[in-house]
Amino acid sequence: MLPLLLVYVAEYTINQGVAPTLLFPLSSSPFDEYRSFYSTYGAIYQVGVFISRSSTPFVRIHQLYVPSFLQVANLVLLTLHAMFNFLPNFYVVCVIIFWEGLLGGLVYVSTFAEITDNVAKEDREFSLGATSVSDSGGICIAGFVSMAFELWLCKWQVEHGRDYCKPH
Repeated sequence: MLPLLLVYVAEYTINQGVAPTLLFPLSSSPFDEYRSFYSTYGAIYQVGVFISRSSTPFVRIHQLYVPSFLQVANLVLLTLHAMFNFLPNFYVVCVIIFWEGLLGGLVYVSTFAEITDNVAKEDREFSLGATSVSDSGGICIAGFVSMAFELWLCKWQVEHGRDYCKPH
C-alpha cells in the first residue's frame, strides 16, 4: 500500500501543483497561449499511464518501492526546474512527464497484479479494496498539498523575474 500511496502523492503533486508552473516563453514553444502547456502535459502524462497500465503481460515489477522513489525524484526534479529554470526546453519536460505517467501506471497495475498473484483467494477482495484506498488517499493528499504548492511556485517565479504563471 505504501508504494502506491507514495507514487500517487508524488504524481498528483506534479500534475496539480508543479505542472501548471512548468512554463517557457511562448516564442520558444509550439504554443500561442500559456494555458496550452498544462493541457499538453496532461495528455502526454495520460499516454504514459495508458501504455504502462497495458503492459502487465510484457513488463512486471515486484519491487514497487523503486519506481515509487523514482516518482519522488521526478517531483523533486520538476519542482527544482520550476524554481530555477534549468531544463533546456519544453520537450525535455514532456519526456519527464511521459516518464511520470509510465511510472505511475506501472506501480498501479503491478500493485494490483501482485495482490492477485500473492494473496489467498479468500483475502483477495479485502486486500484489493484496502489497497485502492492508497491511490485515492494519495490523490487527496496531493490535491491539498498542490493548492498551496502551485501558488508558492508561481509566487517564487514572479519574484525571480518569470511572470508566465500570472494572467496577462
